[in-house]
Amino acid sequence: MKYIAPISILLALTLSSQVIGDNAKVLFLLVLTALVSILVAVRYLLSIQGNELLPQERQRLQEVEQLYQQLQRANQHLRELDELKDQFLMSASHELRTPLTAVQGYLELMAQLHDQLPHQKRWEYLQKARRSCDILVMLLSNVMDASRLEVDADIDPAQMENVSIQEMIQSVLNLLEPRVTQEQREVDLHIPPDLHVRADPGRLRQVLLNISINALKYSPPPTPIAFAAQITTDSHSTVIISVTDRGKGIAPQDQSRVFQRFVRLERDRSSSTPGSGLGLYISYRLIEAMGGKIWIESQGIAGEGTTFHIQLPMSSCLTL
Repeated sequence: MKYIAPISILLALTLSSQVIGDNAKVLFLLVLTALVSILVAVRYLLSIQGNELLPQERQRLQEVEQLYQQLQRANQHLRELDELKDQFLMSASHELRTPLTAVQGYLELMAQLHDQLPHQKRWEYLQKARRSCDILVMLLSNVMDASRLEVDADIDPAQMENVSIQEMIQSVLNLLEPRVTQEQREVDLHIPPDLHVRADPGRLRQVLLNISINALKYSPPPTPIAFAAQITTDSHSTVIISVTDRGKGIAPQDQSRVFQRFVRLERDRSSSTPGSGLGLYISYRLIEAMGGKIWIESQGIAGEGTTFHIQLPMSSCLTL
């Protein structure tokens, strides 16, 4: 019965899979499993009767065995994807709760102490609540973009414009200012004031916010965060924007994986650092859609940190 047992295992795996909600994929696996079961059973019956197989029949049976292996891999992939989605829901819920809690806290303070708070303090609380809302919008955009990519496999930038890098990074820092101040971090800026790129401003802001939040997450306070930008020396037609932290770094073998969907490295899972595993995946696809490139530079050594590089077309409004 050595040919029958593997099919029983595959059928059991399919029926016990946590992806039952995906009816089309499960039905497909069940039909193919039944088909392979019949073909392998026929082979078993022929073998015990001592019948000699023709070369063509032997080749077909080999193809059936290959199909069986493919079915095993497909079933395992579906189970792993379902586990990743479960992990994402838990992480995303935690990550979304943080800015929501901040908004709720500031609004409750204003409601309780409205008559006692000076105008300047009320304005400060409103600004902090607005910043938390902006971060929440970015996190929700990541989730929506991930869903769109799963269906359409593409994201189109809404509006390509000439974007000032200095102004864009300053707008990102304005959103992160409460956390930067609380953690007593220094921010180093090395950006020419007249440097522009061709990009969708909303999408570029989303990418820079994703990367900057990552830099704050994975580097201990009060280590600095650095932003830099320069024109490429080879063609003078693109600009490279860099964001550098002084955290643990990312090992070379993990650097391509961080841009995959739902991926969190071992260093992330073993710590209490929240994360959905979507930010860098979405950032990669957005930069790609805007005609650019994004990559990592890191030796994976604690204290030396990580640098994310973004390369985008330079805007024609730059005056050299």
